[in-house]
Amino acid sequence: MVAVVVPAVLVVGLPLVVGLQQVIRSGCSFDRAAFDQVVAKLPAPPTDSEAYDPVDAPSKIGSCRILGSYGVTGGYIFYGENPGFDDSGWGYFPAGPNDDLGNSAWEAPQFEQIEGSWYTWTASW
Repeated sequence: MVAVVVPAVLVVGLPLVVGLQQVIRSGCSFDRAAFDQVVAKLPAPPTDSEAYDPVDAPSKIGSCRILGSYGVTGGYIFYGENPGFDDSGWGYFPAGPNDDLGNSAWEAPQFEQIEGSWYTWTASW
């Protein structure tokens, strides 16, 4: 019976993990052109290693609701709606995300490249 239960758990659990990015952004589709227009209007990204500076960005970009926007070392992060325990959103990093990103307000961010300078990110708190 155990041999049947373990594969059943994997079969049920794996689609939940694979579909997590879709759940985090339900009702939202990343629209690079819309996000590019927003970033084009922002000042140069901060260079301070502790930067976590609010920036003036719309509360909706394309079909995505934005809960907060911040300048961080070398780029910008945009918080999306998240039904889970971790924060998540999108990041713009022309030179790629720095390994030292994160602070007490934005802990241990993990990045996955979407295309070009755009990334999705998650961070635990």
